[in-house]
Amino acid sequence: MKNCILLVLQLVAVASCFSAPSKPGSSFSTSSSTTIPPPLEPRRNVASPDEDLRKMQQKHRPIAASFTPSNFNPHPALNNKHLQTIGGVFLRKNLDCAYVKEGVGGITNVLQAVASIALPSSTKLMGDEALGDDSTSTFWDERQRITSCCSQDFFSVDIKYASERKTTLQSVESNGLVVLIHGLESNSNSSLSTDMAAAYLNDGLDVVCINFRGCCGSPNDTIGGYHLGFTDDLKHFLKIISNLWDEDELFEKRPIYLSGFSLGANVVTKCLGELGEAALTLYNIHGAAVCGAPFDCERNIKYFESPGFNRAVYSQNFLKTLKKRAQEQLDQHCDGDPNTTAFDYQRAMAATTVAEVENAFIAPIYGFRDNIDYYRCTSCYYYLPGVAVPLYIINAQDDPFFDPEFYPIEETVDGGSLAPVKLLRTKHGGHLGYLFHQLEENETSQDKEA
Repeated sequence: MKNCILLVLQLVAVASCFSAPSKPGSSFSTSSSTTIPPPLEPRRNVASPDEDLRKMQQKHRPIAASFTPSNFNPHPALNNKHLQTIGGVFLRKNLDCAYVKEGVGGITNVLQAVASIALPSSTKLMGDEALGDDSTSTFWDERQRITSCCSQDFFSVDIKYASERKTTLQSVESNGLVVLIHGLESNSNSSLSTDMAAAYLNDGLDVVCINFRGCCGSPNDTIGGYHLGFTDDLKHFLKIISNLWDEDELFEKRPIYLSGFSLGANVVTKCLGELGEAALTLYNIHGAAVCGAPFDCERNIKYFESPGFNRAVYSQNFLKTLKKRAQEQLDQHCDGDPNTTAFDYQRAMAATTVAEVENAFIAPIYGFRDNIDYYRCTSCYYYLPGVAVPLYIINAQDDPFFDPEFYPIEETVDGGSLAPVKLLRTKHGGHLGYLFHQLEENETSQDKEA
């Protein structure tokens, strides 16, 4: 998490040196190809590699290459990937778990924290935490309901101002705006959302968190909601922000940054690949930082559902969540008819794996041919070549949700790619865990609380 925060701060420092080109346009492809074996076939909706895109990528490569990560050094007795992943669900807000002392003392504090956990009746183990009432919040300053681009649905955004509110989405003295995208079955109240927002606020950035459809305490108005590659609402919101430059005389054109985790990391990365140079020329996006990007979901699903702990805990937990969502969608939008043509309800409820329920439920709802088509069309790996602004991606090598053998360094500045993408792969951390860090001599927990 700290590395994501450092990236945004570095981008703020260099933003004034790389102002948007005057040409207000972008060329990008909308290829409908669904067979995309990496890396030869055309990628769907990826920005075309035209001269403007190449020039912007070349301009921003030095920035991405300059990102210098700090060291994540978990206590050796507490670096297990499952402990990191599940600990992140329950222990993130406990400073005795975020930063620990060396030796037995640090372990003792963690054990005491574990013993004090009060488990809710239903807990999601998807790398975030058990959420409370997602219709209210004590952290964010205000919530806005946004009509979707199709005018048939809505999503909500929560806003936190870095200083006194000047106008909608902007405070008096902010250095820019961070648009934050949460993970699967999460929302703006998640500990990751509020922790990251607090860190950005501390450095003078306003923050807005987009709640995906159905994640704000109210069901959405149309069937579906969001998926791994659902960039519609993010793009629509970026358009709303850009319109404010002309419609609201108080709203200054300040830098925009994107940030997200897990599914949100995939959405941010895919969106940047789709936009190409338009990210900067049209929407003033100066950079992005994400954590836990899935890259290739076709590979990951096999690893995620492998026998053992993954299948028994993570896969089964997610399977229950998907079936619950399928039932809700049937009741709300299909009149409870199990013979609906919107998706294969019977097959979804009989599914024994995540891949099966995504094939029967997710794929047909969003118009994908099957779950493989869904994975190939939405995985952010295929969109990396179209990224035009500095992007920092932080993943853990031991993430239990992702295939550890897949590491697309060739699509980054360190692998010779033209795209301004920097990839950091830590040895430990699990899925969005990054807990139990042993402070080094020049570090203090006060410096790292956010």
